[in-house]
Amino acid sequence: MPGEVSSSPQAQAQVNGIVQDDVAKNRVAVHTFDPNASPEAKGAAAGKGKEKLKPDGGDEGAGEKEISVDTGTSNVVPTITIEDMSDEPGFEVEHSGENAAADPEVPGAIPSGPASVIPEWYKVGWREVGGIDAQRVLEGEEKDKFVLQAFIKEQYYGEWYHNAAIIVVSVVVAHFMTRFNFGWGWLFVLLAFCNTYYTTSMTRVRRRARDDIQRELVKTRLESEFESADWMNNFLDRFWLIYEPVLSQTIIASVDQILSTNCPSFLESLRMSTFTLGTKAPRIDRVKTSTRTADDVVLMDWAISFTPNDESELTKKQADDKVNPKIVLAVRVGKGIASATIPILLENIEFTGVLRVRMKLMTTFPHVQLVDLSFTEKPHFDWVLKPIGGETFGFDIGFIPGLSSFIRDMVHATLAPMMYEPNVFTLNLEQLLSGAPLDTAVGVLQITVQSARGLKGNKIGGGTPDPYVSLSINNRSELARTKYKQNTTNPTWMESKFLLVNNLTESLILSVMDYNDHRKDSEIGNAMFDLSKLREDATLEGLETPILKDGKEKGNMRFDVTFYPILKPEVDSGGKELLPMDTKVGIVRLTLHQAKDLDHTKSMSGELNPFLRVYTGTNNKPIFTTNKVKHTNNPVWDASTEFLCTDRGSSVVTVKVVDDRDFLKDPIIGYLSVRLEDLLKAAQDKERDWWPLSHCNNGRLRLSAEWKPLNMPGSVHGVDQYVAPIGVVRLWLKKATDVKNVEAALGGKSDPYVRVQINNITQGRTEVVNNNLNPEWDQIIYIPVHSLKETMMLEAMDYQHLTKDRSLGYVELKLSDLAKPSEGEFLFASTGKKVAEEPIMLDHGSYKGKLHYEAEFVPAIPVKGIGFESGQNEIERATNRTSMTETEGGTVADDRSSTSSLRRERATSNVIEGITVSRPLDSSEKLDQEVSNGAAPEAPEEPATNGDVPKEHRPEEEGLELSKEELLNHQSGVIIFNVISGQLHKKARLEVLLDDAYWPAFSTVRPRSHKAQWEYIGEGFVKELDFGRVWLRLNEADEGDKDDVVAEWKGDAKPFLERAMDGPTSFELLHSGDEDKKSVVQLEARYLPVPVKLEPRESVNNQGMLRVDLIDAHDLLAVDRGGKSDPFAVFQLNGHKVYKSQTKKKTLNPEWGENFVVQVPSRVSADFFLEVYDWDQLGKADILGSGKIDLTDIEPFESIERVIQLSLPKHGQKGSVRIRLLFQPEIIVKTRKNTSTFSAAGRAMTQIGHMPTGVVLGAGKGVAHVGSDIKGIFKSKDHAKAQSYEVDSDRGSVVDLPAGQASQPINGQGSITAAAFPASPSLNGDSSLNGHASDRGTLRVVVMDAKDMSMSDVKPYVVLRVGDKEHKTKHSHKTATPEWNESFTFSAAPATQPKMHAWIYDHKTLGKDKLLGSAEIDVCTEHLYSQRSSLSL
Repeated sequence: MPGEVSSSPQAQAQVNGIVQDDVAKNRVAVHTFDPNASPEAKGAAAGKGKEKLKPDGGDEGAGEKEISVDTGTSNVVPTITIEDMSDEPGFEVEHSGENAAADPEVPGAIPSGPASVIPEWYKVGWREVGGIDAQRVLEGEEKDKFVLQAFIKEQYYGEWYHNAAIIVVSVVVAHFMTRFNFGWGWLFVLLAFCNTYYTTSMTRVRRRARDDIQRELVKTRLESEFESADWMNNFLDRFWLIYEPVLSQTIIASVDQILSTNCPSFLESLRMSTFTLGTKAPRIDRVKTSTRTADDVVLMDWAISFTPNDESELTKKQADDKVNPKIVLAVRVGKGIASATIPILLENIEFTGVLRVRMKLMTTFPHVQLVDLSFTEKPHFDWVLKPIGGETFGFDIGFIPGLSSFIRDMVHATLAPMMYEPNVFTLNLEQLLSGAPLDTAVGVLQITVQSARGLKGNKIGGGTPDPYVSLSINNRSELARTKYKQNTTNPTWMESKFLLVNNLTESLILSVMDYNDHRKDSEIGNAMFDLSKLREDATLEGLETPILKDGKEKGNMRFDVTFYPILKPEVDSGGKELLPMDTKVGIVRLTLHQAKDLDHTKSMSGELNPFLRVYTGTNNKPIFTTNKVKHTNNPVWDASTEFLCTDRGSSVVTVKVVDDRDFLKDPIIGYLSVRLEDLLKAAQDKERDWWPLSHCNNGRLRLSAEWKPLNMPGSVHGVDQYVAPIGVVRLWLKKATDVKNVEAALGGKSDPYVRVQINNITQGRTEVVNNNLNPEWDQIIYIPVHSLKETMMLEAMDYQHLTKDRSLGYVELKLSDLAKPSEGEFLFASTGKKVAEEPIMLDHGSYKGKLHYEAEFVPAIPVKGIGFESGQNEIERATNRTSMTETEGGTVADDRSSTSSLRRERATSNVIEGITVSRPLDSSEKLDQEVSNGAAPEAPEEPATNGDVPKEHRPEEEGLELSKEELLNHQSGVIIFNVISGQLHKKARLEVLLDDAYWPAFSTVRPRSHKAQWEYIGEGFVKELDFGRVWLRLNEADEGDKDDVVAEWKGDAKPFLERAMDGPTSFELLHSGDEDKKSVVQLEARYLPVPVKLEPRESVNNQGMLRVDLIDAHDLLAVDRGGKSDPFAVFQLNGHKVYKSQTKKKTLNPEWGENFVVQVPSRVSADFFLEVYDWDQLGKADILGSGKIDLTDIEPFESIERVIQLSLPKHGQKGSVRIRLLFQPEIIVKTRKNTSTFSAAGRAMTQIGHMPTGVVLGAGKGVAHVGSDIKGIFKSKDHAKAQSYEVDSDRGSVVDLPAGQASQPINGQGSITAAAFPASPSLNGDSSLNGHASDRGTLRVVVMDAKDMSMSDVKPYVVLRVGDKEHKTKHSHKTATPEWNESFTFSAAPATQPKMHAWIYDHKTLGKDKLLGSAEIDVCTEHLYSQRSSLSL
């Protein structure tokens, strides 16, 4: 090849002779290869004979830097687009049986899925069992002491007195043996016992003392003496011969690349041609360990040496076969054609030194977090560098006087600040083994430099300074700088800079510099900001920091700092990490791997010196330039860069391949322009990362890209990603059968519910059924859908109140099976109702259980303009503010060596814009000559539309224009929320709840600052707009954890929409318990009507509060001997007792005159029964008859009197009961507490105080029913009975009833007709509990029974406490379902004693009673009135 001049034949023959002698010894591999080969080829040759290893390419430019911002606004036409190759004829994809049955797991095999979560109550490891991390109890507060410790002081009791005590015991026992005439045999038994005890105790004392003494001696020896490591050296001698080829391959692949890219300017190239590390392994001469360190720190001093010429420890055969380390470098001297290669031999390498190793341990893998390396003294090293090019240079260069010492001093000067004591070289093994690059970014830092005031600095010779600000991290290299301001001491910049940061543990340095024209800029002072403050609040505005120099203040700096972290992947229920990829703003990590077959015709010598320049958009300044690789047409760079992209959809990346010509003009070998979307899509397929180059005869470039979304306002669920719904799916989830039991190990059953997800976003959920493998939900939910291409995943979940909910399997439902495009009033139409009974799919293609449901699509009324205006994001606004700021001054020149090279490239660039290729190259594909030769680009073709899939019509584009009043006339529809921002007292998530508020309709992410910027869009379906409710609440807990609501706002849906539809509206959320603390949230809303026909049970009229008056009974069945009965009545709703009346003695026509209020979640499906019993003092109560109370035909707000006929299977109809009913419709708020039991009909749930202790199997199971007759009646002298219940108590005044509606809110001023209940208080009168919370009254509690206890061999009893008063029930017999039926009375006021505490203990006859569980009832907020409360244990 032209320009390639070989070295001297004699020199090369001499090298070959040395190498062949070492190869003949056959002890260790000697690697020889072409010096011009690529590092990968050399590495492959060095690793021949073993599996190929792929070393990670080192990322250049590690550390922080100013990040390039790609705004996406570009006129560049991409030269490359990507197509789906699966659509081409003949393209087949081989599928690996997804539905195939999973192979049975071998015992002991690695589990295929994630391990089960260990419950929090388990004690795992010595730290938890030992309790060393627990807070020490102060003196006088110890509990559960031993008996002797409680009554005997420490000085009279301890292990020192045990031996003395055995003597006293033996004397006393011997006395009583003599007293009671025991024989000599018993006395010998006593003496044998005492002798055994004394001998055993003294043996233990001696052994412990010996161990303690030996341990202290070992500590002293470890700190003062060195230990040998002969066993390690013996292992290294054998292992070295096996490991040397692997180590050589790694070194060759990395070092040769460094040598080629960092060649000195006076040499043409510097490459490696021969490499071996020899046959003698490194040695560890001695080791010293320090014991005076922390428990998680290991500190050792290792004396290491690598002396291959030392043959004192080798046998004669080993010495004869010994191979010394040899490295032959091919140094090319000259330029271009006039160049020659000289081989240089580096051998006899020796090294000795004492290395201090400090390891910081951690609990998670790899268990060693940090390794600090440092030399305690200067190491000694020696080598022989011998150019063997002939007789003239056939000697060691080290013989030149002063050269060896000069090189050693230079090496010491380089290593001293890195790893000579006290400096350390730190290896973060946790980060290295995580797979993330060392220079990977954790986020973007936005610094807005506002101004500086009172600068104190003068130019040389007089004059005011021309200040600018230079930004750096920990005073390292400069990352960014502002423009300079001329002749001012009070400059104002108002410039925003974006920096890429790798951690938040360092400091941001703002250096104020004085710009000088003809000399080096002088420093005025520095301002410092600790980045760790951004962990608490990610947005800090109006910061003012003094500018210091040499401890003296030189002025003040004003600036703003905002940190945008990278979004971390979320783990779904199956343990799979999901990263939101549809975000608009993020960091692009672009890796430029290599190029092949570059066009060598553009070089006279046939060899190129290629390097790459990367551009974004229309920016003429490259954002990144690679190193130059000399004399190769197949360069390897493996260089990475990162830049900030503000609009992923419109971003274009351009890469130019440039040939370095030194003093001549640098020609462009080829280039490519590709859309970022296509590049990211192709990066998902590792085999399709080769891209053809344009403007050249041949050549291809290997690129890969990684997208890292930023957590900033609008990045997830923002306006840009939002698409308006086309309708809703009415999903009737009936039941499931034989679902997976994930709680079998704890002796329980799953607590299933169903959640509906679209694109990994939860759109709806059913209620939770506790402890049931065949749950029946019978619930209708409405799911907004946005496209016929969507697929709904109906996933059965197990509800967990301590950990994340677990998946029980899923069923997929495609929207295309339910809807189709339509012409006419609606753009889409339903294909009919789908009734399905589908198996629930688990992982690995298996099935467990079946899901029964019905699904039907309901189209939305097409309304034009449903959506929100898309504006610029925070980064785009900051960039535009900086570019639009009118400033006086100039830009500080950036002294880059590439400026002249860039100018030369521009002068010779001839880039043809346009599409020249349709897709990336396949592995066996060749370049299309017509495209690659620089011909005119083809026009982009529109993708052909498949005739089978009709085009979707978008309602926001083709819909009707309706006014706000016309929209709000529709009762059912989708409310679309745009949560913009908030000024929060606490950093908490904003949850939006609708109607019954059982599950949130959606939840925002947790803000990173008290000044929250969300720009988050969510949806929720409302069934009856006139009676709908909107709740806004701030939840400080993470999603899936126990709720921690700190503030809330409640309001009616219709007035809310009337305000929010006009534009951004502020809502004030009040903090519970502190009215002075307020949080303000700003949002706007849209309303999309969906004409849904509700079933009677879905209406608000179907749920509410039912007041029952038990008046009297007539002609009851007589069961007593005297022809009479002792009747009492029991009411049951949905299988639960809700009320029990008083007993009337010896009568068949009792008159009760009692009343109670009960919550009815559904009148249509309510099973409301009345049972009358005969009270028996000794035996079980006999039933006198029962009857069903029908609630379906009750008119709301109208009192109705009914006679319930009683019947028995044995006696038929006998007797009747007269009752009076009054139903008031109201949305019943269903609350999810931190238990799987939820509020149902007539059940007000409590809040768990803490988890049970000591329960091993079935921990956390069991429900205690405290009171079917809990009467929260607080009596006082001036007030009648006060009643309250769990409904919305803050609703405003009564609104006018719309046409066709027969219900109204119950808590307004509208009253019930007094004639209906002349002697009863009003259900919604002013005598509410909230109005008299401070009045002292009487609380009557009835403890009924318990069920689902974790153990059956317990004798439980209940302890209740209100304030300082405590009551205890009797303990029952051993049973898992105890019944107490005991009542207690407390004197309390809700304001002073707001909670009732309950504990369940297991009675122990001899030992201490065992706590089985605890709970508490919030008397103020639960508003219990004749209700039964289930306390979950």
